[in-house]
Amino acid sequence: MIKKYYLPCIFLILFSLHIGSLGAQESFRFVFMSDVHYHDKNDAPRAMDAAIDTINKLNPDFILVGGDIVYDALRRTQGDAEEQASLFLEKAAKLKAPLYYAIGNHDHFAVYDRKTGMDHPLFGKQFYEKYFGPRYYSFDHKGWHFIALDDMVLTEERSYEGRVDSLQLEWLRKDLEQVADTTPVTVMVHVPLITTLSQWYGGGTKANSNKLAIENSGEVVELFKDKNLRLILQGHIHYYEVLHILNKTTVISAPSFSGKWWMGEMNEMEKSFVVIDVNEDNSVDYRHVEYDPAPAEGAKL
Repeated sequence: MIKKYYLPCIFLILFSLHIGSLGAQESFRFVFMSDVHYHDKNDAPRAMDAAIDTINKLNPDFILVGGDIVYDALRRTQGDAEEQASLFLEKAAKLKAPLYYAIGNHDHFAVYDRKTGMDHPLFGKQFYEKYFGPRYYSFDHKGWHFIALDDMVLTEERSYEGRVDSLQLEWLRKDLEQVADTTPVTVMVHVPLITTLSQWYGGGTKANSNKLAIENSGEVVELFKDKNLRLILQGHIHYYEVLHILNKTTVISAPSFSGKWWMGEMNEMEKSFVVIDVNEDNSVDYRHVEYDPAPAEGAKL
């Protein structure tokens, strides 16, 4: 029998443990991959299986896919584009974690194929929406807020520009109104908000075009000025870089998941993805993983 004068002490210990557990953030892991460019040619099917095996062994909570999911829908026939999407989804079904997508430029159907009219039911972004879902959205996971944006607009000349349109900016403003200022936020886009690509290869004063970086990134970033923007994840340029901004935000441009479109390395990187670990104190660790550094003997390169 527990004596009465022990009860307050036991209650105090249990209460302290409860308060401590409330203050602890649950750690988690996720994978960020971009520029998959999947099709059934070159070394893609075998290498994709190697990637799936590697990712499953890492046991992430979820997987973010930063666009260019199919090899190319911009120039392909409907049959080719839909086959690429179906082949990817068939492979992706072997992954044990859920996938969240962002749209890439190569996921727009028939933009460069003038034989296909702009009134085609799958033209442009509609192809992506049929196979991969909404173009912009948000979700929460273990105390973090994740946002995916579509940062490309199609032009009358049947091309694309890097830009977040006004409808999305308004949606983003309203979404962030529901997010506490202290909540860690991650943004995933395809075309970079900021990148050193042009400066690295062209010199310090070389400007990025609006096909390499979005032209209204200032408007986007301004919406986060009072928020805890911790991560910006982006793809498109097949160029691995990590930028630390104002001791607050980490910008990661993912290496190409497909390397040089499944034909070897690109920008001195083999086929890779990024693993991100969020710790109990909300600090972040990241590393890139070359899941298939050596193609199979006899693979077509």
